[in-house]
Amino acid sequence: MKSPKLNDWLHAGASRASDGAWQILLAAFTAAAAYWLSKHLWGHPAPFYSGITAFLIIGLTLETKIRKSIDMSTGVFTGIILGEIARLVIGSGTWQLFVTLFVSLMLARFIKASVIFSIQVGIQSMIVLLLPQTPTMTPQGRALDAITGISLGLLVHIAFSRDPRHEQRKAADKFFEELRNALTKLSEAALKGDSRLATKALTQIRSTSQRHTDAWALANDTANELTSYSPTLHRHHEHVNRVQHLLVGSDRAMRNARVIARREVEFLRVTQPHTFPNLAEALTAAVNAIDEIQAGVDTEADFTQARRKLRLFCAHLTPETLLATAEGTVGRLGHFEGISLVIQLRALAVDLLEATGLPSSDARRFLPSLIVVADSDIVGPRPITREMKAVEPPASTEALELLITDRTDPDRKRKP
Repeated sequence: MKSPKLNDWLHAGASRASDGAWQILLAAFTAAAAYWLSKHLWGHPAPFYSGITAFLIIGLTLETKIRKSIDMSTGVFTGIILGEIARLVIGSGTWQLFVTLFVSLMLARFIKASVIFSIQVGIQSMIVLLLPQTPTMTPQGRALDAITGISLGLLVHIAFSRDPRHEQRKAADKFFEELRNALTKLSEAALKGDSRLATKALTQIRSTSQRHTDAWALANDTANELTSYSPTLHRHHEHVNRVQHLLVGSDRAMRNARVIARREVEFLRVTQPHTFPNLAEALTAAVNAIDEIQAGVDTEADFTQARRKLRLFCAHLTPETLLATAEGTVGRLGHFEGISLVIQLRALAVDLLEATGLPSSDARRFLPSLIVVADSDIVGPRPITREMKAVEPPASTEALELLITDRTDPDRKRKP
C-alpha cells in the first residue's frame, strides 16, 4: 500500500510533467531542428552549438519571456566570441581559463545588468576555451552554429508559444481564490466572535498571498511581451493589458486584506464574547463582489455587475453598521480597534472598485459618509446629498471624536 507522502509525490510529479509537456516537446523539437539545419545546410559534421543554443532559448519553463530569451541569446553569442578571442590571443590552459572567465564576466557586467546574460557569457567562453580544437570545428563554424540555434529558438518561441491568457487566468484564479478564502474565514470569525479563526486566516494570507501576487505579475509580463512580439498572439494584446491592469487594484486589495485580518484579530480579542453579524455580512458581500471580478478575467465584461456587488458591500461600511453586536449595541470596548477595521474595509472597497477600472475619485463616491450629526437622542451618519457634497467640510473634531467613542451612549448628545 502506497504511503500518503508517496501518493502526493507521484501526483505532484504527474502534474508537473503534464503541465510542462508542451514546452518540453517544443524544446526537444527546436534543438533537433537547429542541429539538423546546421549539419545539412552549413555542412558542419558536429554542430552541437546549434542544438545547445536553441534549447537554451526555448527552455523548460512556461514563464520564459522574450526579454529573457534575448538576454540568453546575446550572452551565448558574446561568450563564444570572447572565448574564441581568448583562445587566439593567450591559448588554452589553467591560468588562461582564470583570465578569460574574469575578463568575460567583468565585461558582461559592464555591458548589461542582467544576471542571465553574464552567466551565459561566462559559460560559453569557458566551453569554447576548454574544448579541443579540431579541423572541422572552426571559430567561424561555432559562431554560425550559435546564430542558427539562437535564430530558430527565437522564431519558435514567438510563433509557437501557447496562448498567454491561459497562464494569466490560472494565476488570477489562484490569487482571487486566496483572497476569497481569507475574507470568508474572517466573516466566519466575526459571526462567531472567535479571534482564533481570524488568527488562522491572518497566518494563511501572510504566508501565501505574496506568492500568488508574484505569480500573477510574472504571468502578466510574459503575456504582455508575447502579445507584443508574436504576430499570432497580437490580437489578444488588449485583453492581456486589461487583466494586467486588474492586478494593480487587486494587489492593493490583497495587501489591505492582510491588514484587515490583523485588525479583526485585535478587535475580536478585546470584544469577546460578542459576535458581529453585520461585519460578517459585509465580508460576505465583499466575497460576492470578488467572485464577479474574477469572472471578468475570462470575459470582455465591463465589470458592471461587480460594481453593483461592491455597492452592496459599501453600504455596510459605517461604524454604526459594522461594529454593532448581535444585540444591536456598539460598545466602547474595542471601539478604537473597530474604527481601524472600518477604515481598512473602506480602503478595501476603493481598491476593488479601482481594480474594475474606476478612477479613485469615482470609487470613493460609493462610500457612505462618515460625517455625523446628532438629532435628539439619535447619533449617527447623515446621508450625503448632491447639495451637501458641494459644501460638506472635512470631518470636524467632534465628528472624529464621535467615531472613536460610543454613539449609543444616552448621555452623549450634542449640546444645543
